Amino acid sequence: MSLYDVVVVGGGPAGASAARYSSELGLDTLLVEKRQEVGTPVRCAEGVGKRVEDFIDVDEKFLSKEVVGARIHSPEGRYLEMSDEDAGDEVGYILERKIFDRELFKLAGMAGAETRLRTRATNLTRENGVVEVDLQRNGDLETVRSKIVVGADGVESRIGRFAGIPTNLKLEDIQSCAQYLITDIDVDLDYTHFYVGTDVAPGGYAWIFPKGNNKANVGLGVSPAITDKRASQHLDEFIQNNPELSQGSIIEEVYGGVPVSAPLKELTSDNVMLVGDAARQVNPITGGGIINGMEAGKMAAETAEKAINNENTTKQGLKQYEQKRQKIAKENQKYYKFKEIFQELENQKFNSLIKSLENVNIDELSVAGLVTKIAVKNPWVKDKIQQILKTP
Repeated sequence: MSLYDVVVVGGGPAGASAARYSSELGLDTLLVEKRQEVGTPVRCAEGVGKRVEDFIDVDEKFLSKEVVGARIHSPEGRYLEMSDEDAGDEVGYILERKIFDRELFKLAGMAGAETRLRTRATNLTRENGVVEVDLQRNGDLETVRSKIVVGADGVESRIGRFAGIPTNLKLEDIQSCAQYLITDIDVDLDYTHFYVGTDVAPGGYAWIFPKGNNKANVGLGVSPAITDKRASQHLDEFIQNNPELSQGSIIEEVYGGVPVSAPLKELTSDNVMLVGDAARQVNPITGGGIINGMEAGKMAAETAEKAINNENTTKQGLKQYEQKRQKIAKENQKYYKFKEIFQELENQKFNSLIKSLENVNIDELSVAGLVTKIAVKNPWVKDKIQQILKTP
């Protein structure tokens, strides 16, 4: 029976990063992905902030479009504009995720990780301080042993359940999403566009993310706790109500769910750490999680090296990861509170928020600064926002 230092389950950005950094630190690493092809199906709008450069050299082969900023549109048609530096971790580059994810997977292999596709983890047990992971591939079963398992297996994480880490989601903490790749549309494709309002996307927002060559990802996420319509129905209505979109041709469709919950209270148990969507490290307002997942993958690798060197892979031995991930958790906790405020707003309130910022120089603001300005300009929401911003 093979023995590894680290087994990573899930080959997306978080998992591939965990495997890559583990291997670079000299750990014997196995990376498994249940799909036969990394990066498909694409389940996000493919936008990422320029902080991605901290983890990978941006290459034209997986870069669809570089944008100069974001526009947030109100129900009545006004919009405010933010530069790419200030608009957050979903604005700056529009990726070709099919290629981007494969590049990250390849980097893990080049660093020394053993990689396997079409391989599913079906069970996890602990014995004498080591984890036994049952793997299934093409109907064949194999059990491998590992000192540490990193669960990067998405919102439905089986590794989390196997390890006894509570990962249940409330209905209001899930976004149901639909997205079309549309060509021949008539919008300003130097910007990403966000549309808010209960008529467009109840409990969420709609987006247009340019892909170059007059194409764009057009999609939305809605809260199934608020609407009884499917996300695809809302998306079809959004497109039909916008002539600049309805004239285009749909060439690809994508559907899925995104966790927009508060951070999990714990991400570790004996021999196990969770990263990425499995760890609920998605920004609860935007639904973006690529950079957070990659950062968490690196944190998990650094923790694994220390725990293995100290010969302590218990939950206590993995406490460094819990400490490191607080940077992501504290930020997302605030965003979750903001989400709860904005999710309840009617169209009139959205109009008021965006109108109140018409004369504000958004170039000088971060996302946190934008929320602060909203509080200053809108007394009816000021107390709630200031209370969140004061939370350490």
